[in-house]
Amino acid sequence: MSDKKHINLLVLPELFPEFDGDWKGVFIEDYLKSVQSLNPQTLYVRLSGKQKGVTDEKYQDQFYLKRVNITDKKVMNLIKPLMYIKWFIKGVKIGASYSETTVIHAHGGVLNGTLAYLIGKKLNVPFIVTEHVGPYSSVLNSRIKSKISKFVFNKAAKVLAVSQHQKNEILKLGISDDKVEVSFNPVNTDIFNFKKTTTSKNILFVSRLDEFKGGLRTVKAFHKISNKYTDYNLIIGGDGEEFEAIRAYVEENNLTSRIILKGTLTKLQITGLLKESSFFVFPSRHETFGLVVAEALCCGLPVVCTNLTAPKEFINEENGILIDPDSINEISGAMEDLILNRDKYNSEKIHNEIKGRFGLKSFGDYLLTVYREVL
Repeated sequence: MSDKKHINLLVLPELFPEFDGDWKGVFIEDYLKSVQSLNPQTLYVRLSGKQKGVTDEKYQDQFYLKRVNITDKKVMNLIKPLMYIKWFIKGVKIGASYSETTVIHAHGGVLNGTLAYLIGKKLNVPFIVTEHVGPYSSVLNSRIKSKISKFVFNKAAKVLAVSQHQKNEILKLGISDDKVEVSFNPVNTDIFNFKKTTTSKNILFVSRLDEFKGGLRTVKAFHKISNKYTDYNLIIGGDGEEFEAIRAYVEENNLTSRIILKGTLTKLQITGLLKESSFFVFPSRHETFGLVVAEALCCGLPVVCTNLTAPKEFINEENGILIDPDSINEISGAMEDLILNRDKYNSEKIHNEIKGRFGLKSFGDYLLTVYREVL
C-alpha cells in the first residue's frame, strides 16, 4: 500500500539475541520480519553487555540494529539506580537522533515503555507498547513497576497484550479496557511450516529448561509409559536450570536410549525436530503467549499443553489436549492418547489455522493497521 512510506518505525526491544541459537528475545525477530517492508530501525539499549558503547549491525543481514551497552561489567545492585539514569540519558539521546521516525514500538512497559515515552516527546511522535512480562504478578506486586507501567500505558497510543490472559492482568492496573488490545505474537511461517509426516515415533519437548516449563515433568511422564510403547522416543531440546536434573534422571532410570537431550538449538534445528516428530509436549505452568506451542502447531503437530494461562486460548479438541501441568498422570495419559489416536488429528488443518491467525503476513498486516491508527 502506498501509505507504507509514511510509516517510519523505530523498535525498542527489551531483549534481543546475541548470537544464532540465543533464545533471549528471539521472538523480536518475528515482529521485525512481519513488517520488514517498512525497513524498521531497532534500538537495543542494555545496562551491560559484552562490548561497552554503541555498535551498528545488520542482524542476520536483514534488520538494522543499534546495540548500546552502558558498561561491559556486571552492575552491582547498589549502583543500579545511577546506572539506569545513564541508561535513560543515553537511550533518549540516541533515540532522538532517529529524526525521521513517525511511530515507536516498544516491547516491555517499565523500561522500554518509559524510554519510548521520552523519545516520543522529543520527536513528537506516538508510541505503542507490547507487554510480554509473565507472570504479570511480578509487575502487579511491585509498587514501583505497577506505577510506572500504569503511567506509560496511559500515555501510549495503544497497548498490545500477547493474550487475553495478559490483557486481563494488565487491566488490573486500572487501565481503560479500550486502550489494551489483544495482538497475540507472530509465528515465523517462513521457517515453521507444514510437512506431511505422521509416521514419526518421536515425542518432542523444546524450551528453556526452567523448572516451571515442565521439562523434568515431561521426562517423568514419558517414563511411566515407556515400557508400554517401546517404539517411541522422547526428545528434549533446550538448556537451563533443570538440564542436570533431567540428565541425572535419564541416567538413573536407564533411559539414555529412549530420551535424547539435544541442548541449545537454533530455530532451524527446532523446526527440523518438529517436522520429524509425532506430537509436542509442553506442560508449562504459565505463559504469556506460548510461542513454541504456536510454532509446533504451525508445523502441523498436535500438542499436549497446559490448561493454565495463555496457550489454552488457541488449543482445542482438534489440535491438542489440555492438562494440569503439575499432574504427571495427566501428562502421561495425554501422551498415550496421542500415541493411540494420532491419525485423528489433521496436520494440514492444524497448520492452516495457526498460519491464518499468527503467520507473518497476517500479523504484519495487523501491525500496519495499528500503526496507521495511531498516526
